[in-house]
Amino acid sequence: VAAPSPQVDAGPKFVPVWRVAALEHEPGVEIVRGTLGKHTFAGALAQAGIAKAEIKRVTHSVDNIRRIEHGISKDAFVVARDRAKGTIAAFEYIASPTDIWQAKSEDGLAAKKLELFVEKKRAQAAFVVTADLAKAIAAAGLREEALEEIDDALEGHGETAIVKPGVRFRLVGHEEWVEGVLARFHVEALDYVPKTGERLRVYYYERDSSVEGSRRRTPHPGFYDAKGQQPFRGTFRSPLPLARVTSRFNPKRMHPVLHVVMPHNGIDFGASSGTPVFASASGTVHSAGDGGPCGNMVQIEHTNGLTTAYCHLSRIVPGLHPGQHVEARQLVGYVGQTGRATGPHLHFAVKKGGVFVDPMVLKMDGVRTLPPADRDAFAKRRADLDVALEAVPLPSADGVVTDDKDDKDDGKGEPAGEE
Repeated sequence: VAAPSPQVDAGPKFVPVWRVAALEHEPGVEIVRGTLGKHTFAGALAQAGIAKAEIKRVTHSVDNIRRIEHGISKDAFVVARDRAKGTIAAFEYIASPTDIWQAKSEDGLAAKKLELFVEKKRAQAAFVVTADLAKAIAAAGLREEALEEIDDALEGHGETAIVKPGVRFRLVGHEEWVEGVLARFHVEALDYVPKTGERLRVYYYERDSSVEGSRRRTPHPGFYDAKGQQPFRGTFRSPLPLARVTSRFNPKRMHPVLHVVMPHNGIDFGASSGTPVFASASGTVHSAGDGGPCGNMVQIEHTNGLTTAYCHLSRIVPGLHPGQHVEARQLVGYVGQTGRATGPHLHFAVKKGGVFVDPMVLKMDGVRTLPPADRDAFAKRRADLDVALEAVPLPSADGVVTDDKDDKDDGKGEPAGEE
């Protein structure tokens, strides 16, 4: 299914709402942008250089707005400030593309939720993986945001190594357009079909507020299998969504380039040059630059004495610097083969207390099961989504070259994709 252009007519006529960013080119007005990070809204404004008196005006205007009082690190804000006086002319608090609160000085700086024109468009696609998942998604006409959505859908239901050439996917979901501009892509159901082995379907489920008992026990929104089970993991995520592990942690590995016994102090993910690399967990950037044999490298310090490293990047995200706070799944760079590498890949390493450990031990798995109050609603949603999936023709995997070799490092190293 071909993806629409980034901006199209949203359909029915509507009058676009006024946004604070419209003041960006007004003389005498300065636009200040930021995210909450580890701060409260007031703390983030102070960090951005807003005067105490103005912060007091803003916080008073958002009193009793629970969404802002309990904001999360990714929540953003935009402030229009008078350059001469330092006073706030208007501000916006952005919790999501459709959850935006705005206040103007001319209205007494009283925050109100914007009434945005939102349109959902059905999206469906089917594709077969050839070289890697990112290329297959692009060939199917889906936007690159679909990669992270598919990663979220499969998270915990199967190892990243299951996505190999010959694997087929069907998905149904929707695009959310806000004020005529695509805001996000959401997968509702995913059908994973391997050439051999067990087929898997997962469904996005979030309890409707009308479900009896919803106030007593609320399940986690997310992807559940046909049995209503949802695997979950700990704090750390894969830095390269659904990439295949091509070389594992091996303290006695024979180096493929130097031909001497040299520990492989991490794991390698195979991927094409330019594939986005994300922070595995929230933390603080320790370094971002030349890592010698590791090429372009980013190191991030986390809690409990853990440090993650992302090596051989073709490039690092501009502006990423030591001391900067990053969130889990925040873009930090792109796959490459800089430094001592024989092919494009990501070398991912983890240290605990300064000592290398196997990154695979960071995964702490568990399983949630939907409570009885949700089972009928989930069964109905699953049945509806099954009908939608079956309506999408499944492509053939004939002719796709597969590699069914064991991915475990045998001590000899692999001819490509090693550092």
